[in-house]
This record gives sequence, structure tokens and C-alpha cells, in this order.
Amino acid sequence: MDKRKKILCQFCGMSLFNTSKTCPKCDSDIEDQYHSTTLTVDVAHNKETVKQAIEKLYQVIETNQIMKHRQIRIIVGSKMIREEVMNELEALKRGKAIFDFGLDGKNSGALLIRMEN
Repeated sequence: MDKRKKILCQFCGMSLFNTSKTCPKCDSDIEDQYHSTTLTVDVAHNKETVKQAIEKLYQVIETNQIMKHRQIRIIVGSKMIREEVMNELEALKRGKAIFDFGLDGKNSGALLIRMEN
């Protein structure tokens, strides 16, 4: 593997060496970003309202019933959208629509949703 080869962080767009484990700018786990069983969706950085972010969350979970990714990384930011998405995910977990969810490593602005165990 060419250690000089650059890749982009899918969360913040920072250019990194392909040997990077985490992004120094946003703390996202780089290895998970390029794992084919993890889908990454941003619901918070295109001026979405809380309602629009929740709608995007449900759309991606519904779409994943066909695509079958093991994990979905939801980029939620750090404010109101994050809190509301976490509330929705709690309800989805109780209803067994998702297996589990949690923070994406040290990045508090991203959540990882486990779709199967």
C-alpha cells in the first residue's frame, strides 16, 4: 500500500494519508468510513430542520431494508438534531427496528446504528 496516497474523510472532507486511523480534524474513525458494510448519511449539515433530519433518518433506515448495510453512520452535529435523533433511535431500538446505536468513537457529532447483531 502506498503510504503517500491520500483519501478524504467522508465526514469533514479533510485530506488524509490512507494509513490514518482517525481524522485529526473531526475524530471520525477512517477505517469504518471505507468499510463496505457501513453506510454514511449526513442529516444535519445542509440546513435541515429537526423534522427534516428525522425524515432523513427514517428514509435511510427504510432504504437499508433493501441495501442491508450492517451499520449506518448518521452525521447529526452536536445540537438539537443530535438529541432528537437519539430519542428516535431509542424508540426504534425498543421497537426492534434497529439492534443498537452509540457514538462513533470520539466523534460526538456522529452516531453508529447497528442494524443486525
